Amino acid sequence: MIALPPIPELQTRVRTARGVTRSADEAETRVKVDAIWSGVEQLYESGLYPAIGLNIRHRGEVILDRTIGHVDNPPEGEAGAVATPQDTLFGLFSASKLLTALLVHALHEDGLLHVDDFVCSHLPGFERHGKHGIRIRHLLSHTAGIPDMPADIDAEAVIESGALDVEDLFDLRPQSAPGRRNAYHAVTAFQLLAGICERASGVELRELARRRLLAPLGFEHMCYGVGAQDYGRVAKHYRTGPPIAPMMKRIFERSIGIDVDRAVELSNSEKFLSSVIPSANVCTTGREMTRFLQLLLNGGELDGTRVLRPETIARATTASTGVQLDGTFGFPMRYSLGMMMGGNRFSLFGLTTRGAFGHLGFSNVVVYGDPSRDLAVSFLNTGKPMLAPGMVRWYWVLQQIALAVPRK
Repeated sequence: MIALPPIPELQTRVRTARGVTRSADEAETRVKVDAIWSGVEQLYESGLYPAIGLNIRHRGEVILDRTIGHVDNPPEGEAGAVATPQDTLFGLFSASKLLTALLVHALHEDGLLHVDDFVCSHLPGFERHGKHGIRIRHLLSHTAGIPDMPADIDAEAVIESGALDVEDLFDLRPQSAPGRRNAYHAVTAFQLLAGICERASGVELRELARRRLLAPLGFEHMCYGVGAQDYGRVAKHYRTGPPIAPMMKRIFERSIGIDVDRAVELSNSEKFLSSVIPSANVCTTGREMTRFLQLLLNGGELDGTRVLRPETIARATTASTGVQLDGTFGFPMRYSLGMMMGGNRFSLFGLTTRGAFGHLGFSNVVVYGDPSRDLAVSFLNTGKPMLAPGMVRWYWVLQQIALAVPRK
């Protein structure tokens, strides 16, 4: 591992990795996991990430399961308890979309909907303002043309109340024809998908996730939000790094509907943690996250229990769009029906990861499965920098994983 030079960050307290690493059971492996972890320690010492959790599952075995930092560690102030792989829960933010997307595919398999259905056939009234041609697949692949939150919705009140009436999105006006243009839909598409799932199944989304996928596979924590007894186990999030560039602030506020700093603050609230937010508030451990990814790598079966057919998983994890400059992010993206796809020259998961599938979460949460390596990675954190030089170290860890684990 190459030692990167220290990088100064504004609004960030430099931390030392000494004494704040915890580990769980790890299988023996030839993969140089200690070299990968050395990169995580350097990342932690940048001060951008008060807590980090990394879980790597290779060929179905957990070969690295460690955390570093504290459950509650504000940029300025006294740190709380040290985070642990077994007990600390991390918020996934937008990586929560993986669970919501898989529920859509499960209901397709069950015959309760079809990904080629028009949205308005499940949500009458949605067709207003020329949206009659939008299909479920367009919502899943971020090509529906409605990426921004309505200006008249109080996003802060939505988070504080824990509810958004799906009909509040019916007056959205499309910015492009369905299927024509990639533009990441941070909230809108998956709120609509949740409404479709609930109406098609007759079951509230959290309960649907538990019944259809999570309980049969023995997941203990992974779901939308947490119970009151677990509020204290969820690692708290903090804005770190330099002030946000005006352009990035506008993109965030347009797609989320709220200021970045306020969004981070609200993400630590009990209301956010107890709500069902289909695009943003799944909480879990790194080990459970890679189990979920292993379910996808296995084609819908896990530990002898099958919950989805292989063709369902293939539909969810196969690229649906070509590489395009994303209309929200402004960099090249490729989507499946519900997931972000890897690539060889540009990839959120490290170079040479074409065929990998997963998701990014605000702002540097990343989870993915790579079939070519039989690899599942959960790289979670609580720091929320928007753009900072020290983030190079974050991507360096991802690249080290891709280099260390050979393709099959």
